[in-house]
Amino acid sequence: MAIRKYRGIEMDTSHIDMAKNLDSVHDLIDELRDLQSTWNNLSLLGELTQVGAEISDTRQHFQRLASDLTNFLVKQSTSQTVDLLASRAQNSIDILVRNLYERTADIGFLATDPVFTKHCVEAQNSSLSEEAGRQIRQRMKSYTDNYSVYENVILLDQHGDAIIDMLGELSPGENLKWIKQKVAASTQYAEAFHPLRVNDKSDALIYAWKITVSGQIKGYVALVFNLEEESKALFSKVIGPRAPDAPPEWRVCGVSDATGKVLISSNLQYVGQGQTIMPPKGVEWGITQIGPLAYLCCIRPTRGYQGYSGPGWKGFCLVPLSHAFGQQLACEEDRLPELDPNAGLIDPRIEGFQNQATQIQRQLNRSIWNGNMAQRSANSALGNSFGKTLLWEISRAGERTKTLFTDSLNNLVDTEINGYQNEQQIHAMLAMDLMDRNLYERANDCRWWALNPTLREALLNTKNSETTLNAANCLKHIHSLYTVYTNILLLDRDGRVICDSASEVEPGKRIEASWVNNTMQLKNPSQYCVSKFEKTDLYQDRPTYIYCAAVFENPDNPSQCIGAIALVFDSEPQFEAILNESMGGSKHKAFAFIVDENRHVISSTTEQFTENGKITLPLKKNGKFVKQATDMGYFNMAGKFVAYGQCNSGSYREFKNDSDAYQNNLICLYGLEIGTLKQDNKLAGEISFDEFRHAGQKEQMVDIAAFRVGKHWYGIDSEDAVEAFLCNQIVSLPNSPDWILGSTLYRKQAITIVDVSEFLSSADGEPDAAPRQQMILLKTKENNAKIALAVDELGEIPSLPMSAIHESDSLQDQGGIVQGLIKTSNNLLVLLNSEHLLRQLETGIKKTPRASKGFLSDAIER
Repeated sequence: MAIRKYRGIEMDTSHIDMAKNLDSVHDLIDELRDLQSTWNNLSLLGELTQVGAEISDTRQHFQRLASDLTNFLVKQSTSQTVDLLASRAQNSIDILVRNLYERTADIGFLATDPVFTKHCVEAQNSSLSEEAGRQIRQRMKSYTDNYSVYENVILLDQHGDAIIDMLGELSPGENLKWIKQKVAASTQYAEAFHPLRVNDKSDALIYAWKITVSGQIKGYVALVFNLEEESKALFSKVIGPRAPDAPPEWRVCGVSDATGKVLISSNLQYVGQGQTIMPPKGVEWGITQIGPLAYLCCIRPTRGYQGYSGPGWKGFCLVPLSHAFGQQLACEEDRLPELDPNAGLIDPRIEGFQNQATQIQRQLNRSIWNGNMAQRSANSALGNSFGKTLLWEISRAGERTKTLFTDSLNNLVDTEINGYQNEQQIHAMLAMDLMDRNLYERANDCRWWALNPTLREALLNTKNSETTLNAANCLKHIHSLYTVYTNILLLDRDGRVICDSASEVEPGKRIEASWVNNTMQLKNPSQYCVSKFEKTDLYQDRPTYIYCAAVFENPDNPSQCIGAIALVFDSEPQFEAILNESMGGSKHKAFAFIVDENRHVISSTTEQFTENGKITLPLKKNGKFVKQATDMGYFNMAGKFVAYGQCNSGSYREFKNDSDAYQNNLICLYGLEIGTLKQDNKLAGEISFDEFRHAGQKEQMVDIAAFRVGKHWYGIDSEDAVEAFLCNQIVSLPNSPDWILGSTLYRKQAITIVDVSEFLSSADGEPDAAPRQQMILLKTKENNAKIALAVDELGEIPSLPMSAIHESDSLQDQGGIVQGLIKTSNNLLVLLNSEHLLRQLETGIKKTPRASKGFLSDAIER
């Protein structure tokens, strides 16, 4: 790892380009430089006190921590940004590939269309008549009315020359033999991104297959996919809806070919078709230059769908480096709850940095404490008052430095949580889009298949076994191509089954359901009907959707339907696959739900959080349902912190748009358990003595050595303390009372360590808290036992006026251990009588913790 200084901070050279564009890093460095100036001055003045060496050490420790923290901040911010870009790059290609997968089935079925087959056979002997051409174009138009993803349909003869196309752009006999060659080299379908004609300047995405009769090729049919129009729908979902007053969208999503050549782009002004995008070799993301700008770029191959990988394209998402970190998401809540650092998804290194900063500050506090003690006996040239002020300033500088680190780390945690929330929202947006697109295809399928002449013949001749057999074989062939259904049924006008693709339903059985009646009321071939999501014996008594369309005797002039086609959607594995696949390559396993507006579960990845078929999660109720509306946040589930993202269903093309009679409002939610909420220990909080610093000089003053134990601040006369020291090795003493923690060796003397909380309040003794390692050595007589108090935190040693000590007779119980209370602007300090405390400790009065239970709390209450 190469290191270079950036604005005075030692930094990994690979981070510098990112750091230049990170406002949070610049802000941190600016504040660190201000603090560095303060530390330099204090270090110089510190040489006049007893703690000059400690200040120098502390400064160096903080400098090293500042470098480590800055590098970590850059790395994490970059990682979070790259993850968001990667998700959008992945979605760009995966959504498109799932769409194109449907096209491979379409072309296989269209190649069996009896109308197209008939005219291909006729074209072998004679050219098309004007009426035949009109009929074929009408048939093609009916197809694209249902499957609006296509912009043209082409019929070719057995030699690969054009017979007719829907748009009338091709001349009869025009050479398209390259399509024939592509089909000959394929086994199921031909897929090509290729100029349609020799002189065309742009490529077209074309799907083609052969039309056969008794195994002999009679012609070919080709579908031209409308890639440009599809890209608009694709990127509106991948990037997400934007409010009119939203800031500019700098991210650009798109699809490129295997060489990096841009095929479609969400913003052609930034990244145009034909440009080449390639990140550095061997990495998944990097910085690439397009024109004069440097971009942070991610490129992803497709994950494929059911074995289909598309034309070999890749998705990309990039953003100008100067704007890469300017779209940080703010959490709705003003302040996120604190999480247990020992469990969950938050990077444990953050807790490590916080612990380092705390340890450095504690070491400095000990130095300041001991400096104050030494100040009493030393003949300082600066005077005791100035020396104390200087030590206080040094302590404040340390606190400011630690606070800066802590705030930066807390902001990083918030950003990490925001990233998890945004990740869940992206999952929900993708899942909802895939679901809308999937069900759009189902609405198309039922309407197009209802136009099939073979099915119409069977309904017109229900007593004819041959037409029924032909219809059954037609349904079986359809079913072999479209595997998202468990069955496809042909029903007569009364709802009786004529035949079905799975041969599961007895012919003649009448289907009693409201969707049957509704389907028979449809007025034209463009309409369709969908059942409620409810249990049906057609799906093994499980809930699903059934898509239906009416069959008319004359589709061109419909009067009354003669029957219907019903498609039993295999909802359980299809929706489950959508939910699971929408998580993509996420490192963390989330849970997901699709529910209706009444919270009834349509699909889920877990059995948790449900009751009687309804979701029990505390979702927000946002009033009127708004299509494609998104939300994210967090909730507390039994002490677990769960980040969530949700998205409402929308529309896709004409499916469920405002002019569609069918509407079905659904909500998708993804949730990720991030960690356990930290138990609120209600610690004492900070304590400040600033209000006493300018007390009158004529008033009698006393130096109070403050420290914290558990939930309270305590103090003793500084004359009664020798020094503070760190101790992490204590030897237990057998048969000793609870208040004796053990003994340790310090400066070659045996020191008895006392848990002072046993004398003060049982609530201060927290059995789950980390062992106390900060000790205060008390001043004892020469021949008496050496005693140290185990405390949680050292405070200041301020000079306070005697009038600040509030004494009361109610505090004189329990052997006079509590001398008085000192109330500050932000807290309360309990002043202990060291003489009485030592007397009880030295004489070994074995009071149990229960003897003083509640004493301190009651005294403070009074």
